[in-house]
Amino acid sequence: MVQFDSTPALIVVDMQNGFCHKDGSFARLGIQTDPTTIVARINELISEFRATGFPIYFLKTGYQADYSDRRGRDRHDRLEQLQGLLRGSWDAEILDELTLEPDDIVINKTRNSGFFRTSLENTLRERGVDHLILTGVGTDVCVETTARDAYQLNFAVTTISDATGTCNESDHLAALHALRNFGGTASTSEVIEVLEKLRNSKNM
Repeated sequence: MVQFDSTPALIVVDMQNGFCHKDGSFARLGIQTDPTTIVARINELISEFRATGFPIYFLKTGYQADYSDRRGRDRHDRLEQLQGLLRGSWDAEILDELTLEPDDIVINKTRNSGFFRTSLENTLRERGVDHLILTGVGTDVCVETTARDAYQLNFAVTTISDATGTCNESDHLAALHALRNFGGTASTSEVIEVLEKLRNSKNM
């Protein structure tokens, strides 16, 4: 059962055109995910987090124009040839279906983990966040890596099983199985139920 001891934050990982849009760089590379279902569930969580006043963080992968900040870069790499995920480009932007508001925090990253050489940990600590609710893509790559790092940094972690996704179901399920040892998983409806109870208790 999901429990929030104090302040949770919603973390939306890499829901970008490059990874998720049918015209994005990953689709052009033949790596396609269908984000339709998880977008709807992430939006449900975003609405509930906003209603309860808890913070929302969007993580974005984006590289410099020369890709000098990309791990293991290779000028013959297809992503670089396609000019994919360049910082400031359409490819690197968050999907239009996920609307950001001024209070939402966007963290740029260049590695799988949202914590690697970013301001994420510091800004979470500053806001008193101690429980991360993870959504986004890919379950087996950036979501799982971020969850593992968060767990090692002593955050409570819950990965949302039906608001995360990757290129195929077997890899998605394998990642969720592994994450049972790094905070565990829950469904969108389970998290929303807890948030609604918190909101109702505040209004009493």
